[in-house]
Amino acid sequence: MLLVQPARGVCEQNIRRYDCFLPTHRAVIMLLQVLSLAGWFASMVVLMSLIEHQIHCRLMHKQPRTSFLKNLRLRQKIFTSHAVEHHTQYRKVFHDDPMPKGEDRGIRLNFWEGLVEGLPIAIILFFFSPVGAGMFMLVVGIHHTIWNQIHLEMHQPANRFFANWSLYKFCARHHFLHHKYPDKNFNVAFPIGDYICGTIAKPSEEDWEAMRAEGIA
Repeated sequence: MLLVQPARGVCEQNIRRYDCFLPTHRAVIMLLQVLSLAGWFASMVVLMSLIEHQIHCRLMHKQPRTSFLKNLRLRQKIFTSHAVEHHTQYRKVFHDDPMPKGEDRGIRLNFWEGLVEGLPIAIILFFFSPVGAGMFMLVVGIHHTIWNQIHLEMHQPANRFFANWSLYKFCARHHFLHHKYPDKNFNVAFPIGDYICGTIAKPSEEDWEAMRAEGIA
């Protein structure tokens, strides 16, 4: 009996130490999971920004070069509706009065079309990480929602709840300069791709005066 007691005491001490270790171990695992999700989210925001940048730059502002694409009505419509109609309307005057639905000249993105168009990329990501694929679709939805709201406020001001936020005004200035310099500042919602691709417009003093007049500087 005297020999058994010390052994039992040691076991009880080890069990208590293990019980104390479990909550710490779970906390570390949860922290790593949260950091992983945050990392995926940040990565998908950057990816979405680069996709927006390249679509805006290469499809909406450049005429197709190959004969096949030149004769493709959809491709011509993408270029005409944005580079010609949208930029013609908002070239000199950044915003206007509210227009009837359907006559807003390309200042809205179709939320559901965006999700469908994002599926091929999500499928590719799924083979590497299901979490990454799901996070990409989430970011696409967030991007289109934010894009529509801020782009509408830029061109059809309605004093939306975020109109006086510094972050919104930063995006508005960024987009204002795109209409002044169409080969710069292609991002609207997530202005990250422009910094990566080196397409940031540098405003002149005249530009700052114009932006102050718009109430965004």
